[in-house]
Amino acid sequence: MINSQPPSGMRDALPNELRQKQRIINQIKQIFEKFNYDPIDTPALERIEVLNGKFSSQEENEKLIFQIQKRGDKSDEGSDLGLRYDLTVPLARFYVEYQAKLPKIFKRYCIDKAWRAERPGKGRYKEFYQCDIDTIGSSSNLVEVETFIALNEALKLFNFKNLSLKVSSRDFLLKFLESFQIQDLKSFMTILDKQDKIGFDGVLQELIVKGFDENISKTILDLLQNEKEFENYCKDNTTIQNIINQIQEIIDLAKPFLGDTKIYFCKTLVRGFDYYTSIVFEFYSDDLKSTVAGGGRYDTLTSIFNDQKIPACGGSIGIERIFGLIDEKDIKNEKQSVLIALFDESMKKDCLDILNLLIQNNINAEIYLSADKLGDQIKYALSKNCKYLIIYGPDEKAKGTITLKNLETKDQTEIKREELIKNLKF
Repeated sequence: MINSQPPSGMRDALPNELRQKQRIINQIKQIFEKFNYDPIDTPALERIEVLNGKFSSQEENEKLIFQIQKRGDKSDEGSDLGLRYDLTVPLARFYVEYQAKLPKIFKRYCIDKAWRAERPGKGRYKEFYQCDIDTIGSSSNLVEVETFIALNEALKLFNFKNLSLKVSSRDFLLKFLESFQIQDLKSFMTILDKQDKIGFDGVLQELIVKGFDENISKTILDLLQNEKEFENYCKDNTTIQNIINQIQEIIDLAKPFLGDTKIYFCKTLVRGFDYYTSIVFEFYSDDLKSTVAGGGRYDTLTSIFNDQKIPACGGSIGIERIFGLIDEKDIKNEKQSVLIALFDESMKKDCLDILNLLIQNNINAEIYLSADKLGDQIKYALSKNCKYLIIYGPDEKAKGTITLKNLETKDQTEIKREELIKNLKF
């Protein structure tokens, strides 16, 4: 027997979940449109050299990218295509290709699927939707602020009660660690980024195992935890202090427009992709105990195509991750519709007439497909979250009436057929 489960790290969507997801995606699109982001579409497949780029090592790319073997007589020559692992790298290629046709400052949104070959975890999947917004062509910190506000507005759709926005900068961490003569900056930052999961003690132990000096590592971590000592250390380093001032300016500009979302400078935030160049950020939900959106500035991403460094910044909502963490009982069936009961086989044409009347008036409806017991038809209607059941048999037909049952209130009334539409209240 063939296994009917989806591949590991991928998931099916039942009708209720998919309907709610599609509704929220449409609302997110409306929010992005309000901020004047324009939609684009790019292929699911990209050339392998585009995906490899210069963002990470070959070993990391092999773990990340679903590669597609060459076809036919070239099948032994390796891969030439791969599934996109995010929507940002394809955007950079798109921008370089069509730059002459785009505005000087290009704001785009894209809501689509991406794929990663990495091992899945809680709330993480190999196939997932991303809801991206990006701005290319400006180094103004208003870009970061507008990105924060737009994503925050979209996240309100999920009714999170405790949402926080962490902001940091790759520049800050690089300069801060360089001041301690840290050589393997990438490894140090990768471990430091785990702080919110394993704590500072866990970070220290991993750094020691990795071969970093215990005393220097402990000094760095102590400074990051002690605000007063951190301020004293940084004020003597002009470069670091200037970067911190830039971060704080962005926070101060955004804070009045984020409502209940708490925004703060998170010194240990790194984020994964190497294409980030300065500001990075994450929205964190205390309700789900998970990051629900994130992004940053990537001012060198387009340079892999034409050697031009064009400033850019964006962020993404991990809608698949959010739905993967939401309890199934919290996913509501919001479809409101009508079931037309089939009294007997002789009433098929009459039921089709009623169905056509409902559809022409933009009311979701269907006919029960066999003349089963009325109780069975009602059970089916409830399973489909139908609000009304229409009973139309020979007696109703003779009188020119329809029996309308409200499945929520259990009320049942007999009305004139021509009054059906005005009696359906959703």
